Amino acid sequence: MSKLSVLNFEREGWRDAVKTLRRIADDLESGERPECSIGGLVLVSNEFQVDVFAFGNKADDLQAIAAFRLGEQYLIGSILDRD
Repeated sequence: MSKLSVLNFEREGWRDAVKTLRRIADDLESGERPECSIGGLVLVSNEFQVDVFAFGNKADDLQAIAAFRLGEQYLIGSILDRD
């Protein structure tokens, strides 16, 4: 299994959704981040509209659900490990 990594954004750098998504896309295009085989994205608007996206050359329904759950666990772990 390949090593997973979490993108870290500076406290004030991740609040702008468009800039953050553009940065991720730029990192993927430049090769700074490895090719994305399974990806997921959840967007929640101020009116609580929820949009969910799954993408990547290996993404199907089950793989996307697994990726979301894996991301959830990594996020929880990083929050609990904070000093």
